[in-house]
Amino acid sequence: TTAPPPPASTAAPGSPAPTTTETKAGDEQDSGANEIYRLEAIGHVHIYTQTDQAWGDKAVYDMDQAVLVMTGKALRLTTPQDVLTARDSMEYYSQQHISIGRGNATVTTNDHRQIRADVLVGYSAPTAPPPQAGTPATAKADNTADDPLTSGGNKLEKVNAFGHVWVRTQTEIVTGERGVYVPDTGIARIVGNVHITRGPNQIQGAAAIINMHTGIATMTERPGNRVSGLVVPSNGDTSDRK
Repeated sequence: TTAPPPPASTAAPGSPAPTTTETKAGDEQDSGANEIYRLEAIGHVHIYTQTDQAWGDKAVYDMDQAVLVMTGKALRLTTPQDVLTARDSMEYYSQQHISIGRGNATVTTNDHRQIRADVLVGYSAPTAPPPQAGTPATAKADNTADDPLTSGGNKLEKVNAFGHVWVRTQTEIVTGERGVYVPDTGIARIVGNVHITRGPNQIQGAAAIINMHTGIATMTERPGNRVSGLVVPSNGDTSDRK
């Protein structure tokens, strides 16, 4: 896995207003020649396409860099396949097709599987031709935005997870330090101090591979190392086995 991009800046000069636009300094005498390069939406922000929707308290869209940053108390992004939530911020880098959730970020699939981490980084590919350059989103406060995130819809290809990774399948919970998930295959790989828990039973090792379709997690180790664990028998004998 690769490290996520640094957080995009959301600082805005001056006092906030319900809707703020900023222009590049140009020829003051050339009326109408100014260019809008950043949009802000403040209060009950709702961003949507034909397939995806996002909610937050504030959104900042950098039109030159095609970067959208949302912040607020109840950050939420829904797609036909899953739901992404985050505590600190959600970011979308349109040109790179990268979306980032920071702070207890969680992806929940339609069949209730979950991946959680301090930072989740999603890589996607457009499913329709992207809009032409120079026609980015128009954000509005109070529940509207015209070209947010992914005009035409994107397909999620990979998710990287960093810090306190937590994966829930139908039968098991897997924790570790870093991970990667590929939705097409349903396979997730978790590395670094990995624990697999099923009811009272637990095994631990350096890495694990999880099939999110079947719910089966397999612990893997480097040659020469051993997987250890605790198994509680179901016949009433509570003695530990390793």
